[in-house]
Amino acid sequence: MKEYSFKKHERLKKSKEYNALSKHGKRYHEADFIIIYKENNELNNRLGITVSKKVGNAVKRNRIKRIIREYFRNNKILLHLKLDINIIAKKTARHIDSIEIGKQVSRCLMSIGNSNNRKQ
Repeated sequence: MKEYSFKKHERLKKSKEYNALSKHGKRYHEADFIIIYKENNELNNRLGITVSKKVGNAVKRNRIKRIIREYFRNNKILLHLKLDINIIAKKTARHIDSIEIGKQVSRCLMSIGNSNNRKQ
């Protein structure tokens, strides 16, 4: 069961990491999310989540972050990409339910995986 945990080395933690990702990363747009990603030198994927105050109050923002973290935690075994990933919630994300969040994040990550596999 430890493979399903979300450890510290699987997170983007420093603002320097977020800035480098924003500056040099590729973007993928979904209806309610923007995904910025780039390859890293780590052994695994690292996830960062950005939800601005435009999305809603702290309860709504934390709910979205919790759902995204949970989806990533449960499905990280399927992602063998070695990427830094930042998922940014758009203002419209405040109105969608957890199933739709999972679907959109899934579509984003699968398309990123497909585009990376084509390059190799």
